[in-house]
Amino acid sequence: MKKVRVYNDYEIKKLLSNPNVERIKNKSQIVYKNSFKMWAIKEKLTHEEKTAREIFVAGGFDMNILDSKTPQRRLYSWLKKYKMFGENYFNNSNKYSYKAIEKNKNANSRKLIYYVTKILKDPNGSILIVYKNDKGELSIKNYVSGEYEEINN
Repeated sequence: MKKVRVYNDYEIKKLLSNPNVERIKNKSQIVYKNSFKMWAIKEKLTHEEKTAREIFVAGGFDMNILDSKTPQRRLYSWLKKYKMFGENYFNNSNKYSYKAIEKNKNANSRKLIYYVTKILKDPNGSILIVYKNDKGELSIKNYVSGEYEEINN
């Protein structure tokens, strides 16, 4: 089981003083600003020799507070999303939506199906929704100027 790092009040205060931190959730989760995420991605792509740790230090983070693997994990995750969705993914207008729907096959059984919807808003008026269907497969819906088109991958 993965250990969760809980920050004390001094560490939270120090992290919140960093302009690249949006907030701290539950004293354990750092929410980074999208501008920092994009800057870190561009730093890594333009200077491949830089390590994630060096990028975070340049971003003003105290490495005595952060776990040694945190910069690597965060930067890897952001790069993966950047390669999949592009720069628009990191706009503040994008959001996640978690939903649960109840499927009743008969009166005695109750089944909840959870899926995640990711909405990307394009300035051209299109919205891309990635979700998990009933079969457990990822599906994509694309709404362009009020028209609906479903793409399955």
